[in-house]
Amino acid sequence: MYKNYKYLVLITVFFSILVVGLGAYTRLSDAGLGCPDWPGCYGFLTVPKHETALLHVEQNYPDMMFEAAKAWKEMIHRYFAGALGLLILALFVFAWLKRQYPNTPVKLPLALLLLVIFQAALGMWTVTMNLQPLVVMGHLLGGFSILSLVFLLYLRLKTKPVASNDSGAKPYYRLALVGLVVLILQIALGGWLAANYAAPHCNGLPLCSYGQPFSLKSVFQLPLEHSTYEYGVLSQQARMSIHLLHRIW
Repeated sequence: MYKNYKYLVLITVFFSILVVGLGAYTRLSDAGLGCPDWPGCYGFLTVPKHETALLHVEQNYPDMMFEAAKAWKEMIHRYFAGALGLLILALFVFAWLKRQYPNTPVKLPLALLLLVIFQAALGMWTVTMNLQPLVVMGHLLGGFSILSLVFLLYLRLKTKPVASNDSGAKPYYRLALVGLVVLILQIALGGWLAANYAAPHCNGLPLCSYGQPFSLKSVFQLPLEHSTYEYGVLSQQARMSIHLLHRIW
């Protein structure tokens, strides 16, 4: 049971890496709004290409500029994310059916299933809320969380249980926890930087060269009530401060 299940978990690990990479590529290609609806694309399950479909796009989305290349990047990411969701569902179902066996992981597959459902909701809100930075950052953290938990599940299946009298890595638990918190905050700051399009707003090294003062308050400014957040809505000072804090951290 565990051998086949372990292989399925390993496949899911590689799928998670692929989905995170595709998500990053979609974001860096400015294709996050390549399809303005969810889960389809302009009302279709795939990117429209026939004349009648394109006419439908023109009539129903007159304010959108249809770009097939960006739409395909977004949809390919969604297809792989959907496949990852099905794999995680299979992990949970398999574990639930075999829960009577000793050491069968059930809680972690359940947590993964709930997380991937929430991640799908974040993916929908990313589009429907037009790249709202807080949602985009949450979507990024959700992807990394799924990848980390799937890999943790694989490690637990691969590693033999530690004896009760073996302290193992317990002396390093607190230090590892501090390191984990620092790492999560760094990823979150990177996501916040990317979601606010702050990457080009600090062109000096190691500090920015714009001469504007750093403002910690502006770093955590939450932009609201904008029709779209594509290409960013925060001020130059705020984006420079976000970038600089990410570097410092």
